[in-house]
Amino acid sequence: MSAPAEISLSRAAGFTGGTEYLAPFVLSLYAACAATVAATRPKGVRGRLSAILGAGLALGFALSAQVTAHLLSAGHISSGPWLITAVSSVPSIAAAHLLHLAVVPKGEPVSPGKAEKEPEKAVEAPLSASDKPKKEKAKECLVSRSKAPSRRPSLQAIRDAAMNLDATGQKVTAKALAEWFKVSERTGARYLSVLKAA
Repeated sequence: MSAPAEISLSRAAGFTGGTEYLAPFVLSLYAACAATVAATRPKGVRGRLSAILGAGLALGFALSAQVTAHLLSAGHISSGPWLITAVSSVPSIAAAHLLHLAVVPKGEPVSPGKAEKEPEKAVEAPLSASDKPKKEKAKECLVSRSKAPSRRPSLQAIRDAAMNLDATGQKVTAKALAEWFKVSERTGARYLSVLKAA
């Protein structure tokens, strides 16, 4: 929609020989790239805010080009050094910002001063089996809870989970297995049926 205005503005700024047709392409590419980066980076990740600002800046450039071109064609303003400077700087600003977005890492880098350290564990006197709460008994179980599996756990893993649930006094149900493996209750029901079939 604003391509004709951007082309005429480029011509007024002195761009000729076909380069004036690149003005709408540059702005559209800049807006598309910045918006894509903003949409694909999660909230809080470096570069997202800069990409959002870049997409807004590209839209601002397009709006300014549209308004300025209409003011020029209506005779309210004339072409001068300020126009040439403004129009000539847009491709450089767009290229510099896109290069910046390209080199900013997608995730937060861990700085050398923030290296992960194991917290020191306090040594406590051992409690008797009757004094320990269920959560403490669960910590002593043979198998620790896993993160959400990317595939179905083995029969042995399901058996170990059932033993651990039983050791902590919990009934082995689809819901309990689902909570153990951090999956849906329906998936827990499948695990329970595999356990019963074995």
